[in-house]
Amino acid sequence: MARYKNEKLLKALGERIKARRIQAELEIEDLAAMTGFTYNTISNIENGLETYISYFIQICFAIGIHPKEILDIELEIKPRYALTPDRQEKSRLTKRIKTYIQKDYFKEERSTREVTEKLNADYKLNFLSKNVSVILNRLTKENTLKVIKKEGKNFYTKK
Repeated sequence: MARYKNEKLLKALGERIKARRIQAELEIEDLAAMTGFTYNTISNIENGLETYISYFIQICFAIGIHPKEILDIELEIKPRYALTPDRQEKSRLTKRIKTYIQKDYFKEERSTREVTEKLNADYKLNFLSKNVSVILNRLTKENTLKVIKKEGKNFYTKK
């Protein structure tokens, strides 16, 4: 996948930094001396090319402003891609399984199949056991559940 870059936003931020630098009566060479960054690095940032957030912050400090002043621009607040309904449901699965843990459902040993059937019954979902298994394994690694192996199958119980 190609590296993502919001060119329009970077250009706007670079223009704001440059305007504030000029307003502070500083040259790019001055910022280079104050930050330890190269002339080219600062010039690239002002021209809307990619930068690291730490460079951005240090340049703001050098021109005597808080980074939020540069970032205070109108933006459309939305993710780059919408979350698919399937991904939303998978995210909710973790929360629902954690609710079962809090309600002592895992006081007894439970197989992935049992948990899947309970989720499907309680929430009218039709998820595969493999989706539930991934979450149960993650919760085991987080020390929320422990796994017991019996006859080649995993059973989960509360720690």
